Amino acid sequence: MQQQDNSLTDIYKDVVIIGNGPSGICLSYLLAGNWPHYTGEAHKGDEMLTARLRYSVLTHGCSLNGAEEEVIARESEFPVYQKALREKKDYGSHCLVRLSQRKNLERLSSGLEGRNNGKPLSLLMDQLQHPCLDAGLDMSSLLDWKSPEEHVEHRPIDHVLLGKGPSGGTWHALDPNVLTISLNRWMSLPGLDLRQWKVNLDAEEREQKLPYFNSETEIGTNCSLTRVPIGTVAAYYKDYVMKQGLDKYIRCGTVVTSVKAIPCVANNEKEYGWLVQGYETETGQTFQYRCKRVVLATGTTDLSNRLGVSGEETYNWVTHDYQDFERKLDRLNCPLRTNVQINNKYDPVEAKANIEPLLIIGSGLSAADAIMAARSRGISVLHVFRSNSKDRSGKMDRKKNLDKLRWLPASVYPEYHRVYEMMADKGRNYHFYKSLPDHVVIDFSASADKYTRTKMRKVTLCTPQGRLISYRVSFAAVFIGSKPDLSYLQNNGIGLGKVEEKRIDSRSNPIDVDVFTYQVTRAPRKGLYAIGPLVGDNFVRFILGGAFGVLASILHTPE
Repeated sequence: MQQQDNSLTDIYKDVVIIGNGPSGICLSYLLAGNWPHYTGEAHKGDEMLTARLRYSVLTHGCSLNGAEEEVIARESEFPVYQKALREKKDYGSHCLVRLSQRKNLERLSSGLEGRNNGKPLSLLMDQLQHPCLDAGLDMSSLLDWKSPEEHVEHRPIDHVLLGKGPSGGTWHALDPNVLTISLNRWMSLPGLDLRQWKVNLDAEEREQKLPYFNSETEIGTNCSLTRVPIGTVAAYYKDYVMKQGLDKYIRCGTVVTSVKAIPCVANNEKEYGWLVQGYETETGQTFQYRCKRVVLATGTTDLSNRLGVSGEETYNWVTHDYQDFERKLDRLNCPLRTNVQINNKYDPVEAKANIEPLLIIGSGLSAADAIMAARSRGISVLHVFRSNSKDRSGKMDRKKNLDKLRWLPASVYPEYHRVYEMMADKGRNYHFYKSLPDHVVIDFSASADKYTRTKMRKVTLCTPQGRLISYRVSFAAVFIGSKPDLSYLQNNGIGLGKVEEKRIDSRSNPIDVDVFTYQVTRAPRKGLYAIGPLVGDNFVRFILGGAFGVLASILHTPE
């Protein structure tokens, strides 16, 4: 770890955001003074949300007394709500920040349902930004985004955004040719729709910023039910920062090494209770920020999970990184072919008989991408995955792991659905694929054939019946998930999750936060926030709720 210089000059900021992916960029956009305004239009799919919004506008988000709150609990009997629906008033444009007192946000988000683990503010902001999206409709947003130049009351907040790589975070580390799982409209950040951004690019910009764009991968530029290449999304996030004027807040190429609460010794420093230290990757120069608030937005894909078996860390032919997997695949000298499928099956004549099969471990999307990449080059795959897992009662659920791919509709995700069929079929009817469900990796090893003296790479597996079996492989790819790198926090962030004694995991143990302010519940002092995948907001469409919650908390907390 980079050594810190205790003689560093403190840089004072109101807010330091750690992580320059979509979550951090979205929050920076709001802190820069770009605030949402409710248009006053009705939500076509939720009449009661429309009534609650209009009632809130009428009362300007004022606090309610106990008697009013009791009546609001029975919305259908509340006459003011019904009046708000009947009257044809101009309810917009009204700054949503004025309606962001906690009680008002609780009322607005009550009764909402969605895919985001029940986080009410994330669901509310998603319903306003993407109304009726889950119903397959492409409706206009109920939010207008106004800048400080348009409204003097929009107060920019002094902040800095720290990130290891270019703006967009981990999106730049993924295979740019693979299509996103989320539909294109889900990937947009506030104030600049991804589809409109792409349409507005001229020919030169398109060639420069979208080298991986293929018009055949998308059906209709303005269709909300299509997917886009990851390379397009990464380019959009990077360009978004420039077009929205956020580059002055962002400091790329930095590594944060320490975030800690500190005592304040002087009156003029009493609010600056957090110290953030790190260094620049290019120059090695260290920096030190003192700030009032810290926001954790680093995502959860920094560190790949390990099997913990012998040889896993010894041999360079065992990889946990998808980009490294692709480089190894390219070195096998097997060019991608496009005409090797017959009736959804691969022609065995095209197989590379002189190349050992690849071992791919995992049942998620990265493993599926790796299987498709190998088979499209005529390389055989040995696929190890768990098809059995225990439910809460302790009984075996044989379909739970396969459901990671099965839940994807075949009409929108045909490639992943085909891999799911291969796994469920156990590979009996698919060339270049051998299914090894519920096999356990024992070790990786290398030796020389005693007859030919050629080097052999082997993996030893234990079958479900307890028998040991070995396979020769070209190389192995272990894709069994990832976890966040929170080494800059005390005890790697253990103690901040919903389960205190366990590591932070976006799905099983996210950071425990207040669902309306996104303040970390068990932080050593006030002023620590977390947003995005760290708190379980695993889709870009839901990160706006956390960003708005942080903004509202800052504006409604007295200095």
